[in-house]
Amino acid sequence: MRNALWVILAIGCGSAEDKSEDTGTPGTDDPGPTGDFSEYINTENPYIGDLDCFTGTLGVETASTGCAGQTRTMSAEIDDFQSGDVVDEATVEIFLADGIVGFPDHNLLSDFNGMVAAEMPTCEPFTYRVSTDPLADLTKVTIESHDVLPYSTNAVVTHEMNSVSSTTYQLIPALVGSSPDPTKGIVAGRAYDCDEGNLEGLQVVVKDGDGNIPEGFLARYFVNEFPNKDRHDTSEDGLWVLIDVPTGIMTVEGYVWNGTDHDLVSSTTLEVLADSVNIASLYASLSNGVKMPDSCLEACSR
Repeated sequence: MRNALWVILAIGCGSAEDKSEDTGTPGTDDPGPTGDFSEYINTENPYIGDLDCFTGTLGVETASTGCAGQTRTMSAEIDDFQSGDVVDEATVEIFLADGIVGFPDHNLLSDFNGMVAAEMPTCEPFTYRVSTDPLADLTKVTIESHDVLPYSTNAVVTHEMNSVSSTTYQLIPALVGSSPDPTKGIVAGRAYDCDEGNLEGLQVVVKDGDGNIPEGFLARYFVNEFPNKDRHDTSEDGLWVLIDVPTGIMTVEGYVWNGTDHDLVSSTTLEVLADSVNIASLYASLSNGVKMPDSCLEACSR
């Protein structure tokens, strides 16, 4: 997604409209989930991509025996999403529970080459948060959920982590005419098919823990990795973004049109933090957004 996130952010805000309504069952004490599902999931464009792995229900991927939990030294470079330049003096907090809960398991500071190193388990999902000195206002808080360190027989495994600059983020008001709500967050990602190619024709919606669609958030899509106001589902670049998503544990769902109805073909759950960019992609047939690297699905030895 590098070099594409800046355009994700460029479209990342607009004048939000109230698009929710009570869709509960009349005459019951519990109205059920609220929000207008059809406002977000309404495409009748045929999807383009390989969905042979989708059997009608969503599942999870599990690492092969011997792959998960092998301790390796992760040597990671912190890169700016737009420019690819390294980010020095960045604080990198790693949460091995794959969620920002309590204290981080690793609290690192990148050196002048943008590098950090830590002892990490292979083939197990984790979440990381990258930030810099707020007084310097160099970057936005960037959170990536469901990252996975590949398996390797080598003692040191190279990896890459991402950061979004404040300069990139500050382009939003000039390009779109308004600023993101700092009490909410941005969630951005890419839709992948079964071969990890880009999935075209997918629409996304976000729900809270009760299945409610929050008021006021926006979904946007791209053409040739550039925002397009007339595009209402993913194009061949697979990019999507959700703007002004409330904070808390949220689930992003991805749907395609099967010719008669909309199929839920992917989802992911993450914690959205205020005034931050949250990265979490959607993988066909997976319910949790955790895509294991190929090395984690092969036979592993210590």
